[in-house]
Amino acid sequence: MSLVVKVFDISTEVKSNSIDGNQQKNILKIFDELSEETHLITNCFLDLESETYLDSPIHYFNESLDKVEFDYKRIAEDLLKAECKADYTRNSTIREGLLFIKVNNNFITIMKLEKLTVIDKDTYEIKSELGKEKDYFKVCTFKGDYSDIKIIDKNRTAAKYWYQKFLGLTRKRTSEDSTKEVVNLISEDRFFQREIIKKENYDEIKRFTEYYMFDNKKFDKSDLFNELNSSGLIELQKEDELFSAESEGIDADFDISEKALNNKYKRIISTSDEITITTKNYLESLRDNELNFDEKNKKITIMIDDDYLAKVKEELGGE
Repeated sequence: MSLVVKVFDISTEVKSNSIDGNQQKNILKIFDELSEETHLITNCFLDLESETYLDSPIHYFNESLDKVEFDYKRIAEDLLKAECKADYTRNSTIREGLLFIKVNNNFITIMKLEKLTVIDKDTYEIKSELGKEKDYFKVCTFKGDYSDIKIIDKNRTAAKYWYQKFLGLTRKRTSEDSTKEVVNLISEDRFFQREIIKKENYDEIKRFTEYYMFDNKKFDKSDLFNELNSSGLIELQKEDELFSAESEGIDADFDISEKALNNKYKRIISTSDEITITTKNYLESLRDNELNFDEKNKKITIMIDDDYLAKVKEELGGE
């Protein structure tokens, strides 16, 4: 089939924008540049057992027989509906913008730009580096497999509306799956690029990343990248200079599972035949001085939390 490129203005209503050959060429450059952001992807799927899968734009596009004559405005109208509240007025937390649709060989990419200063609104020519700020564009890429749909949406203000409410998709991984995958890659030195692992301060980078997992409720690749740069441990421009090819499959952001962290960092330490210490997260305990190891004097010092002091006194005080 021939290439199809459509543009819609999404505000309080949907407006179809006519484009000429030069405008289409510039729009394709936008698609090409944003498709390189491999570390911003969240992996989703369309659940064909759900009650609403028939309403998904991905499904009704894929099942249509004529992709050229397909009514693409229907997708734009579904987006506007997802951006509105129950009374059909726009949700103030969701920005207006342009919706771009590209179809080639039955593959569809749906993209929304919410910050139009990065392009010339008349020619659609790129005016600045698109990937520099990551919260103003959203992308969905579908290549014919309902079980493998790629999503980019870094705007946390209206979380889930793009992939869930508009596209009717579900994340492929649970927070526990994603957390487990990240900590395993970190511990196996496969989370970062080889150039990073070879750096003299790699142990500091690795430990900083582990503490990032302990101290945050949400994992975000871009946020971790910025935090490492701010700390002075790295000086890099883009995520693909930091993260390995193996970590591309990890969702760009997810809720961190404390259960998965504890399973990885739990330790049962026997100090003699009579005494065993169990710690939920040994690295966190060491960092927070709740557990101190003095190898020279063969001692482990354990700090007692105020909430547990009375219980410890009851158990040991009278002995």
